Formats: sequence, C-alpha cells, structure tokens
Amino acid sequence: MILEEDLDAAVEAGVIDRAQAIRIAHLARLRLASSPASPGAESPSRPDPDDERFRLIGGFNDVFVTIGVGLLAAAVLGLSSVLGFGQVFALTSLLVSWGLAEWFSRRMRLALPSIALALMFAASGGFLGVVAIGLVAGDGFSGARADGWGYLGAGLGTVLAAALHHWRFRVPIDGAIGGLGGLAIAAGLIERASPGFVGGHLYPLALAAGLAIFLAAMRLDLSDPLRRTRRSDVAFWLHLLAAPLIVHPVTQAAIGDVGRMGTAAAGATLAVFALLALVALVIDRRALIVSGLSYAGIAVAHLISRGGSGDLHLPLTLLGLAVVVLALSAGWRSLRRLLLPRVPLGGLRAKLPPAEPA
Repeated sequence: MILEEDLDAAVEAGVIDRAQAIRIAHLARLRLASSPASPGAESPSRPDPDDERFRLIGGFNDVFVTIGVGLLAAAVLGLSSVLGFGQVFALTSLLVSWGLAEWFSRRMRLALPSIALALMFAASGGFLGVVAIGLVAGDGFSGARADGWGYLGAGLGTVLAAALHHWRFRVPIDGAIGGLGGLAIAAGLIERASPGFVGGHLYPLALAAGLAIFLAAMRLDLSDPLRRTRRSDVAFWLHLLAAPLIVHPVTQAAIGDVGRMGTAAAGATLAVFALLALVALVIDRRALIVSGLSYAGIAVAHLISRGGSGDLHLPLTLLGLAVVVLALSAGWRSLRRLLLPRVPLGGLRAKLPPAEPA
C-alpha cells in the first residue's frame, strides 16, 4: 500500500500534482481490496474514516524537536520581557520559526514540530500586528490595546501569518489558527463600532462564531467523506476550535450559573450533552463530546451528591464519565450503523463518512 506521506512528499516535490496523487491512492486501494491475501499472512488494514486519524507524532524525534521549539519560544519571550524590545524579538521569532519550518516542516515533514512552529509563527505575527495597527492608529504600542485596536491588530497579524504559513508549508492547523485570528478581527470591529458590546454579549457572539467555524469544517468534511485528503485534517482542527465555542454558550444558556446548579439544571446539562453526542455520532467527529465532558461531569457530580454519597461523589463521577467515554469509543461504529439510517438526513447522508461494519 502506498503511504499517504509518500504521495504528499511527491506532490510537494512537484513530481505529481494533487489530482494524480488522489488517483494513485485510489488505484492502490482498489488493487489492495481485490488481491487475495497470501496464506498465513495478515490481511492489510485499510484506513477507516471512523478512526478520525490525523498525524501528530511520527516518532520520538517529533517530541524532541518540539521540546526544542518550546524552549526557543520561552527564551524569546523571556528576552523580550527582560530587555524590553518586544517588537525586535517578535520579528526574530517570526523569521526563526519560518526558517525552522523550512527544515522540519517542508523537508523532514515532522507533524508535531510543524504544529508548534505554526503556532509560534502565528503568535509572532499577531504581536507584530498589534504593534503595526498601533502605529497606524497614531497611539503607538500602548494605545493599540484600547477600543478594539488590539483585537484588530492581533487578528490581522494572525490571519496573514496563518495564510502565508499555509501557502508555504500546508500545515493543517493553519486553518484553525486563521479562524482564531478571524474571531479577533470580528471582535475588534464590533468593539470599534460599539465599545463594551463584546463583553456584554460574549456567549451569543461565541456561539455565532462557533457555528460559523463548524459550518466551515463541515463543508470540508462533506467534500471528503472518506477522509483521504488534507481537507479532513484541516476540518479536524476547525472542529476542535468550534466545539468549545458552541458547547459552553449552549450549556450556560441551559443551566445558568454552574456554581448554583440544581437538579433540573443538571438534567438539562445531561440532555444537552446527549444532543451533542448525537450530533457528534452523525458527523463522526468526537470534539463536541470532549468539550461537553466537563459540564456533564459537573452535572453527574451534583446528582450523585444529592443522593447522599458523601465523599464518594468525585470518584463515582469520574467512574461514570469513564464508562460513558469508553462505551462510546468501543461502540462508536455500531452506534453510527444504527443511527444513520434512522436520521432524516436526505441527500446529506451520502456525503457523511459511511458507517463501517464493526
């Protein structure tokens, strides 16, 4: 079986284009499916979209290099705070992270260091954006943080850095970084038009932003239901960004103040969690469930404590959440196989990842 990493490397080197890479991978899968296994040999495993795979660590060298990137970022941050030349060190960080990405991302194709370098490059771009928009506003760096200018500068710098980084290195997390920068730009524009509006309407704005990012992720997912292209990896990170922006406002609207949760609010929280789990099963993405686990844990802990369990409510809560997570993990394919035919999705069902046999 041809590895996806080999095809990606061939595309990056200009040997073949992306369309040819997809056709070659499809041909290899067809030949693999049609060829009989040799006696005594294990049948090769085929990628399953239900596994929600994405590259994070290819070996311990990824971890080793990422530690070095983290130490470098900490050193740059420390020098800028001690010496007081934040702009110079941000520019240095921008250039250094780009140079390291040329080696570790473009040439060696290390996944975890590529993520760390993308974050470092975007953070440096966001800081320089704050400085730049402060100069444009005429107030310098200190004034750039008032009246939404700071949000605008940070957002513009982050979006430009993410776009430039993705153009050169094609790291999937760049899409989520650009989405985060877009949120900062929107917050800055709203603050410029109506100071204090973002703080007073934080949850509705977060929900709207989360739904927008979720729709962008779903558009990528629906274009690649078998999750064989880089679009699926970009969608994964967008789902991770959208999930907390959706879950927290919805749950807060259902229960109000978490510290004064009652039995009815706990039941509503678990109902919201069940609805999120249903959506996650349909679209075959687990990020919504992960984001809702904290609220589900609070609700379960409240119900257990009301039952007079004393000091056992914490371990019992953890036990209950563990059972839920492990049961969903073990029965994910079976649940999807039962659920998808019964959900009125129309033509959308054909664009979702298929419910593979367990």
